[in-house]
Amino acid sequence: MKEGIGAGSLKFLSESDIQRIHAAGLSLLENPGIRCESGAVLEVFKKGGARVNANTGMVSVEPSMVEEALKWAPKSFGVCGRDPEMDLLAKCGRVYFGMGGSSEPSFYDFAAGRPRKPTRRDMENCTRVGQALPNIDFIMTLCTSADMPAGNCFYYDLEAILRNTTKPVVFSILDREYTSRLIRMGIAASGGESEFRARPNIVGFVTPVSPMIFPKMNEGVIDCVKWGMPVLYAPGPMMGSTGPVTLAGLLSQTVAEILFGLVMVQLLKKGAPLIFKMDSDVMDLSTGQCTYGSPDQILGRAALAQIGEFYDIPTFTMGGGVESKLPDSEAAAQAMMGMLVNALSGITFSQCQGTMASGLYGSIEQLVICDELVHMIRHLLKGISITDETLALDVIRKVGPGGNFLVEDHTLANFRNELFFPKLFQRQSIEHWIHGGARPMADVAHDRVEAILSQPPSSPLDETAEKELSAALAEAIHAP
Repeated sequence: MKEGIGAGSLKFLSESDIQRIHAAGLSLLENPGIRCESGAVLEVFKKGGARVNANTGMVSVEPSMVEEALKWAPKSFGVCGRDPEMDLLAKCGRVYFGMGGSSEPSFYDFAAGRPRKPTRRDMENCTRVGQALPNIDFIMTLCTSADMPAGNCFYYDLEAILRNTTKPVVFSILDREYTSRLIRMGIAASGGESEFRARPNIVGFVTPVSPMIFPKMNEGVIDCVKWGMPVLYAPGPMMGSTGPVTLAGLLSQTVAEILFGLVMVQLLKKGAPLIFKMDSDVMDLSTGQCTYGSPDQILGRAALAQIGEFYDIPTFTMGGGVESKLPDSEAAAQAMMGMLVNALSGITFSQCQGTMASGLYGSIEQLVICDELVHMIRHLLKGISITDETLALDVIRKVGPGGNFLVEDHTLANFRNELFFPKLFQRQSIEHWIHGGARPMADVAHDRVEAILSQPPSSPLDETAEKELSAALAEAIHAP
């Protein structure tokens, strides 16, 4: 199991700030409460002791219920991949990065230099590249199988992912019938029901409606909990649109919405694993666009990381997603700022590596560039080791004034651990760069994509799982 790099030193909120936001969230959760459009979930809250108005669907949750749910929710747990070596320890202060997000409706065509309608093959290729990149820890969709029938494309997306990665998978769940079909596919790829229940390799991504609504379409969360899948509860209020334009107000509303999810999941099953997703989305009031790389959004994520730490619940948010339309300097700047601040503030899971144009399309080349950025961030998070060996007093005295450390044994023994060596970015001389064609970084990233895709898939299913997954997909797409 990967245990991640420790982080969380960047703080924007004081302890009293966090207490006020927590109190504000509790107040909103009690009054006006959350409107729940699911009869099944209303019954769960009614049996759990919440005040439920059956006529309006309003659920009022008292602070004592939140306190109990926080006691039940696990503070750490494993997020499983098909390969146990790819498992991730979900715990506050541990840091991971993942490919993509929701099923983006377009895909960046490198040869054409613009987005186009994606295909099932694009989805497969994205997953194969995400599997191969060493700094991508979990897999989400980077496009969608838009050449498949519209009502079934999500099933094809999950099939492409399950066939082509051994890393943990995060996938959106909706109503119960849809979710049961997804789970059937996960069971097939895992080798059977008992194997999936013991090691579910899909995290259920639940997206309630802001402001303050739990829709019937989210009822699939019941089955996620039933099968032991970690639940990623992901309200998405947008500053100035579905949430207050002030960041403090947005944080308060987000806390109310995520605490509703916390209580619901723990009422369904005490000790069920839960991850808080908190994006602090921002609407650009001059264009109407949702921003992905703005400083105010990134500041909100950092604040929400502290709130997750306050509750001692693992957190999840956007990180590498950008507003740029090309894998260029704008994209790299926005991605690095988002991922670095997330890491320094202690967000557990950062998604959207490779996501462009505010979530409208993905780019494999941008994913490869983000992998290199994470490589840099992880080196930074290692910090500085202070020991007798690293202080190097003996070798400094030996070399003396005006000497050279290049040929010293100490240099040979320590340089690989101390120094950063890029895997993608280039440090050659200007002459070598020109001799090599003076190529921009996006071209170099594309070469990496081509090199990965030229090799056979690295994570095939065994023959039995292959047949079972094909059967599960056929069952899903032909279901009435």
